[in-house]
Amino acid sequence: MDISNRETVDDLRSWLRLLEEEEHLTRITERVHWDKELSGVVRRTYDTLGDASPAMLFENIDGYPAPGPNKLFIGQFRSYSRVCMMLGLDPVKTTRREIIGVLRKRFQDKIAPVMVEDAPVHQNVETGDAIDVLKFPVPYFNHRDGGRYIGTMHMTITKDRDSGWVNCGLYRIMVHNERELGIYFAPGRQHIGLQQLKYIEHDEPMPVAIAIGLDPRLCFVAPANVPAGVSEFEVAGGLTGESVKLVKGKTVDLPVPANAEIVIEGFIHPTEKREEGPFGEYPGYYGDVPGPAPVIKVTAVTYRDDPIFQGSVEGHPVNESHVLGALVKSTVIWNALDHNGVPGIKDVACIPESSGGHMVISITPTVP
Repeated sequence: MDISNRETVDDLRSWLRLLEEEEHLTRITERVHWDKELSGVVRRTYDTLGDASPAMLFENIDGYPAPGPNKLFIGQFRSYSRVCMMLGLDPVKTTRREIIGVLRKRFQDKIAPVMVEDAPVHQNVETGDAIDVLKFPVPYFNHRDGGRYIGTMHMTITKDRDSGWVNCGLYRIMVHNERELGIYFAPGRQHIGLQQLKYIEHDEPMPVAIAIGLDPRLCFVAPANVPAGVSEFEVAGGLTGESVKLVKGKTVDLPVPANAEIVIEGFIHPTEKREEGPFGEYPGYYGDVPGPAPVIKVTAVTYRDDPIFQGSVEGHPVNESHVLGALVKSTVIWNALDHNGVPGIKDVACIPESSGGHMVISITPTVP
């Protein structure tokens, strides 16, 4: 792969062109149903091909004919080679340890995003009665899921009420109906929960934006466990040395990725909750039993012409979340150990098969 003259990857479409050029993308043109059949095809591919599994673009989804939204992309990070391609590294010769070495530096070389006035994601803007999140081919992934999950490989954007710190995270999101979504978090838990505490204190709804169909850098940093107060948009810029382009949302005072395929805007009210879940989660089993979770009232849906939906089949023994999480956690923990003066670290490895729950740290003993 010649990485010196490649096209700049700054949205999902340029990423797909690169994947196809390097024969890492399979277009699936046979009709599949969004109700568990699509996820079954992905699982069978992972079972059969393992690390050689391609990224998949489904182009014939039952119930979603062209010219409406009719495409779904999945599996981008199932391969370490594709992580290398995102970072501009040689996908054949670069080792996993070398990937982490590059990530350790780039996670610290932050580059500020830039705001733009016009954006592809605002080619179509729908509000009020026109809103219908199920106009996109949202899959029903697993037979015991509580519903169709629109948020599995995306970026959830919120903002601290007082400081203005913008947080970007990856939190599962279930469809209640065409204008209401359930999001899995609790007040005070994770960065989004910390931010919501202030809105609860002032009895105010918290603005939120869900960006789907992204430049791969944004999917990569969304679950990255960067410290509170740090912008994931800046970390994403540092990954490739190019600023992320942002545009102001239409109904929320939040920056959203200008080149996203889809953005769903709305508000999380401080007290309203509704039953959400269960969901076939990344460890390979169902997580919590169904329970009350915050509700997003959708106020706008914006999207590009001919938008491409994006998701991830969770729960497989090794899927793209495991590869992504293993690299990101190894990077963040190694940098944290260095920051806190732990001497003699030779390597840090998060084991993908353990879903990020098993970390191995190699340290050279120091002689007193």
